[in-house]
Amino acid sequence: MNKTFVSIIIPTFKDWRRLALCLRSLAVQSYDVNLFEIIVVNNHASDKIPENYFIPNNCRIVIEEKPGSYAARNTGVNLSTGSIIGFTDSDCIADKDWIKNAVAFFHNNPDCSRIAGKIRLFYKSEKLTKAELYEKIYAFNQDVYVEQDGTGVTANMFAYRDAFDTIGYFKDDLLSGGDYEWSIRARDAGFKIKYSEQTIVNHPARYQLTELIKKAKRVGGGQAGFEPAKASIGESIIKFVYDLRPPVKSIPLIVAKGKDLHFAQKCLIFYIRYYLSITTAREKLKVSLGKTAQRV
Repeated sequence: MNKTFVSIIIPTFKDWRRLALCLRSLAVQSYDVNLFEIIVVNNHASDKIPENYFIPNNCRIVIEEKPGSYAARNTGVNLSTGSIIGFTDSDCIADKDWIKNAVAFFHNNPDCSRIAGKIRLFYKSEKLTKAELYEKIYAFNQDVYVEQDGTGVTANMFAYRDAFDTIGYFKDDLLSGGDYEWSIRARDAGFKIKYSEQTIVNHPARYQLTELIKKAKRVGGGQAGFEPAKASIGESIIKFVYDLRPPVKSIPLIVAKGKDLHFAQKCLIFYIRYYLSITTAREKLKVSLGKTAQRV
């Protein structure tokens, strides 16, 4: 019988209602409750735990005052004791075999050090909004991330502890893209990742376009953090112009994943993709120019 101890880390920010659903899904896991711990990291110190709040016996809630989910995740990693560390978000609901299937996947794939698990979307109603249509195509394509870049997102990611011991923790000054940046370091250090179809969490699709725009801005700010520290204004502007190209490479993905959508819906999704890519590019340029101005 497998006795692997697992640590599950969940950052949260003023999200007690959805976190309760996440914790209840972890309380009924098929994996032995004595073989995993849950570390919830509250990233808003003044936001106290509600009265009579459900907290599983193997769960503790700690505080990280430094803003940002990656700072919160680092606190969780630092406190964890498992040989495997799993990540999800407070708005996710884990499949009952989530942890069991992750541990089994590692056991059956000894060359694998990291898992990007399946993130299954759920929607508010049968008739999808424009934002939900977009999410249906673009949200959390973990299999694509693994294939293209060797990366995975922390909404559903597992890794052996020695990956963190070797390459370090997430960059806690990033407010977006920290999982991508860490994944690239892990990949380059030889920690192989695989996609697991059976390691599942459920995630709500974004309902409004404003939510997508907010995320696009956050991504742009995160991408600016990847820029060379001494990038000039000219270099930043050239990259901005380059980023304004229409995302024609996204068309095959829209066609492949949107087989049940009609032509007008596919065109709408492409338009939203282009608009969001421009929004991301503008925010990236704004942050990059701000960093350049600070150096002058």
